Amino acid sequence: MRARPGLFFQRFIMKSESEHRQEMVVVGQKMYQRGYVAAADGNISVRMGDGRILITPSGCCLGEMRPEDLVVIDRQGHPADAVQRPSSELPMHLEVYGQRPDVGAVIHAHPPLATAFTVAGISLAQCVIPEVVLTMGTIPTTRYATPSTEQGREAVSELIRSHDALVLDRHGTLTVGSGLTAAYRKLEKVEHAAQVTLAARQLGNIRTLPEEEVRRLEAMRSQLGLGDNVTACSQCGTCGRENGVDGSGSGEGDAVDDEVVDVI
Repeated sequence: MRARPGLFFQRFIMKSESEHRQEMVVVGQKMYQRGYVAAADGNISVRMGDGRILITPSGCCLGEMRPEDLVVIDRQGHPADAVQRPSSELPMHLEVYGQRPDVGAVIHAHPPLATAFTVAGISLAQCVIPEVVLTMGTIPTTRYATPSTEQGREAVSELIRSHDALVLDRHGTLTVGSGLTAAYRKLEKVEHAAQVTLAARQLGNIRTLPEEEVRRLEAMRSQLGLGDNVTACSQCGTCGRENGVDGSGSGEGDAVDDEVVDVI
C-alpha cells in the first residue's frame, strides 16, 4: 500500500484547474532557469480532481509557457480541444497514471548530469546517499527508447510501479509525486545525487552504504509511511542481494508527496 492515499486525494481535489495551470507555469520556469530543460525539451502533467489530465503542449519552451497554453486531456486520453496538440510524450504520462493511482503529477526533464551518467553507461541506482534511499529508494535507469514513441511508455511501465524517480537512457529523467511540488523536488534530488556521485568519482572511490544501513533506511521509510519504493538491486548488486556480490559498503562500483521530501 502507498502512503496515505486519502490525504493525497484531499489535497488533489482542492485545487482548481486555474491553480494547476498557474503552478505548472511556475514549475516550468524553475526547470528552465535551473537548466533541467533546454529549448522545447521536457514536459509536465497533473491529474486533476475530476480525473482529467492537464499537460504541456507539443513544442513548447517550459520557461516561456503561459497558463492558457496547457492542454486538457479527457479520461480516454483525447485532447478536449482538437486544435491543441499535447506533448508527444503523452503516452508515457498516461502509462504512469494508469499504473499509479497515487500519482497526481509527472515531470519529464533533461537534467544534464543525470543524463550524462546514462551516456557514460553509469547507473545512479547504487545505495550511496542515505536521503535518497530514505525518500525514493534508488534511481534505476530504463532501457533505451526512441523519444516520442510508444517505446517510451513501454520502457517505464514496469519500473514506475515501484519507483518515484527514473533515469531514462540518454533521455533525461521521469519523476512523480502526489502533487507537482513533490515531483519537482524529486527531480532536484536526482540531479543533486548525480552531482554528488560525479564529485565522489573525481575524488576517488564510490563508497556505498553498508547493507545493514540500507535495511535500516528501508525500515524507516516503511515506518514513516513514505511508500513501498524498492531498491533496484539488479542495477546495484553492492549488498549481495543479487549475483553474490559482497556488500561491504566500501566497494568502488563501476555502476553506480511533499511530506516525503520534507522528512529530511
